Amino acid sequence: MKNRYCKFSFISLNKGLLESAAWNELTISQIQVFIYIWSCLQWGKVKKQYVAANNGDIEISTEKMRKKLGISKATCTTAIHKLITVGLIRLTREGQNKVCHKYKMLYRVVPTNQQR
Repeated sequence: MKNRYCKFSFISLNKGLLESAAWNELTISQIQVFIYIWSCLQWGKVKKQYVAANNGDIEISTEKMRKKLGISKATCTTAIHKLITVGLIRLTREGQNKVCHKYKMLYRVVPTNQQR
């Protein structure tokens, strides 16, 4: 499917993540949601290094994500809860009344001491 994710060139998954207990607990749908959230990061160059400019402020419409990924509301909600539980993302703002949730990616974007 074309245009399934937001704009991004690549995602680098290191061996430590792929062999971790957290990653191995995830289903295909949960991995798709993780990659979708990753794809919503906006990158900027600071001192010759790319950094995620919006980490902690990743606004995501779950309705839009569900339509792009072709998953149900229950699957999407379960995937987000699982990613929070295993420590790959964190909810930074709970959305309500047509305001989106905000997330923070906790994998390879934050300093090592903030990773879970």
